[in-house]
Amino acid sequence: MISLNIVQAQDSTPVTTEVTAAYVVNLSTDPASVEANKPFTLTVTILNADGKTPVTAFDEVHTKLLHFIVVTQDLTQFQHVHPDYQGNGVFVLKNLVLPEAANYVTYADFTPTGEHQHYVRNTLTVNGAIDKQPGLVVSPTDVTVGGLKMSLSGTDAVTSGVETSLKFHVSDAKTGADINNLDEYLGAAGHLVIIDEANQIYIHTHPAGHDMDAMSGMATTTPEMAGMTMPIQYGPDLEFMTAFPNVGLWAMWLQVQYKGDIYTFPFVVDVTDNADVTPEATAAG
Repeated sequence: MISLNIVQAQDSTPVTTEVTAAYVVNLSTDPASVEANKPFTLTVTILNADGKTPVTAFDEVHTKLLHFIVVTQDLTQFQHVHPDYQGNGVFVLKNLVLPEAANYVTYADFTPTGEHQHYVRNTLTVNGAIDKQPGLVVSPTDVTVGGLKMSLSGTDAVTSGVETSLKFHVSDAKTGADINNLDEYLGAAGHLVIIDEANQIYIHTHPAGHDMDAMSGMATTTPEMAGMTMPIQYGPDLEFMTAFPNVGLWAMWLQVQYKGDIYTFPFVVDVTDNADVTPEATAAG
């Protein structure tokens, strides 16, 4: 078992600041009218810019061909799901359940073979939805979910247009002990999805998924060990690098896996303009 205590930041996903115009994504549901808290089947069809020709080849990114993000319009609910590929540009997810009668914003995050990563934004309405605009407020820097506490640092002076380090520390919520055995989740130590309140800009980023240098330093001492796949564990520190293109409030969801369970930690950060940052604030950050 390999344990990595610090994961150095490595943004393996390009920061996308504008929804792509190169592809069209159509959504359909069965039944056609979606009810809150009732399962339905979602079909996602990815087409070229003409809106007719299907995209037929996709690269696997972090173990999946399609990452599909679903958030409520007010950015209070979040899901990260993975419809199954059926061929000919069609992905299907059965038994999806949306918890509120609300308007949802969806992000289809995919990489056509030979292309860079793209996302396409759509909307999905649940029957009886009430229009609710975001009303975000800056979150505490410590968020507890289940038995884990996730602490965020480095957000005292987050500015737009500048590469930013977001540092997270995970510990046991009861004892305070560091958690240094997070599982690998979808080919990475964690997944961080970031969406801004004003424009619904989408960012999906990861820390380094593997420390190959650490693994290369291991000696194989017995023939039985040769060819073995050693599971990697992560924590307690995770660092993500990103750049916020706009000022304003940004919702963030950090997902990690621990002992087979997926934990989703919500945060909200305030991003300011460079001119708004005082020397004192810069020093504090």
